[in-house]
Amino acid sequence: MKRTKLVLSAAMLSLSVAGLTHFASAQTIDGENSADVIINGTIGKLDNTDPDTNIPEGSDEWINVTVDTATAFHTTTASAHKNIESADYSIVNNSGRGVAVTLNKMTGTPTYVDTLKIKAKGTGLFATPTEKDLIKDNAVVDLTSSPVWLTLANKDGRLNIDTDEAAAYANEAKFTYVGTTVADLPTDVNQTAANEDYTLTLKFASIQKDGTTIGVTP
Repeated sequence: MKRTKLVLSAAMLSLSVAGLTHFASAQTIDGENSADVIINGTIGKLDNTDPDTNIPEGSDEWINVTVDTATAFHTTTASAHKNIESADYSIVNNSGRGVAVTLNKMTGTPTYVDTLKIKAKGTGLFATPTEKDLIKDNAVVDLTSSPVWLTLANKDGRLNIDTDEAAAYANEAKFTYVGTTVADLPTDVNQTAANEDYTLTLKFASIQKDGTTIGVTP
């Protein structure tokens, strides 16, 4: 099966002034009636793979993830097409900041799929991802209130940019599908395959350089 990869990386076109307080310096104007304010602007895309790039913490501009976006599952002959399995697929964080991955939405209409779960795995992950239901009791699961499913370190293996050693945590993981089919499969299931198509939407949020704060601080 051919896999396609999508690099999810935000583009930037702005005058980089607001929100970049760690580069700012303050001066007290005492007894004078004017002050010069230095404006350092950047036009064009900034390098979000460099942890020292001047991008506001928690901004979507930090998002840079490579993920397999053409995935599939199948039933097995050995289980009389009762069990569902899939190949392993990949998700990699290329950013200078960690990323939190959430299962945001699942769309499609189950016919012969009774249950479908997504499982993630990897060596050195910050936390063990929980197996999540995508389809349960022959119905798509509502994922809108799902917590963070997967946390990936930055490209150097750091979550806390200042204190973590390189390769402290994994910046990549594998994911796969498992499940079961309904009891009343078609009588010709051994000769003819039926297609069921779904779309799973993943949501990405940048983790600030402290390694714990997700997204932009209110």
